[in-house]
Amino acid sequence: MEVVRFDPFDGALGLSLATRVGSLVYTSGMVGVDATTLAAPEDLEAEIRLAFSNLSGILESMGTSFDHVLEQTNFLVGDPEVVYPVFQKVRTEVFAGRLPASTSVFVQALVSPEFHCEVKLVAAVPD
Repeated sequence: MEVVRFDPFDGALGLSLATRVGSLVYTSGMVGVDATTLAAPEDLEAEIRLAFSNLSGILESMGTSFDHVLEQTNFLVGDPEVVYPVFQKVRTEVFAGRLPASTSVFVQALVSPEFHCEVKLVAAVPD
């Protein structure tokens, strides 16, 4: 079975942003990083929206979309009473009536302390 990797940085990150095996795409965890500044927006909702926007581009590059996401794993940082409602609001909008299976956990920190969420997905590639 062919394995296709999406790595626009030619190994500079030490990982692929996504890997496709057959009709499944596995994304790496994605944060709300701005491609130009390499920083997170200061606003929590903007950061979360940017993470999903980044994921949308990755899925598109692999031939799929949010419509075909099967599973979502979310790593969140901060006060659950503040972060989770904002995260849930954005996620509900992104998946509008087609929520995938999902697991959310709060962790002490992500690789960079400026980020409050990291999301990884498994999606099917439509025929």
